[in-house]
Amino acid sequence: MSILIRVWKELDLADIEKHTLIVGELSSDCSACKHIGIDSKAIQCPACATHFKYMAFRRKLEMHYLKKMKDELPGTTFIDFDDYKKAIGHRDARDLFK
Repeated sequence: MSILIRVWKELDLADIEKHTLIVGELSSDCSACKHIGIDSKAIQCPACATHFKYMAFRRKLEMHYLKKMKDELPGTTFIDFDDYKKAIGHRDARDLFK
């Protein structure tokens, strides 16, 4: 039986910032250029042509929706939006005191 389960893995924050599609309630946006209104199933940003390797969701997901997205976008790595924002916040705070 195959299930979806969260796994922690070390990833490069700079790579995540450049290649993430952030999915919201009504639309999605590119983490690289901040272009809004992107289809949640897009594999590339229509504005800056960034290829999306990662996807983060602003809202809590139902497991069946995540499974559907994983089936439709098999090469995409799904990341936790809160972890992503925390990592950026920690980095920005550290950079502020340099």
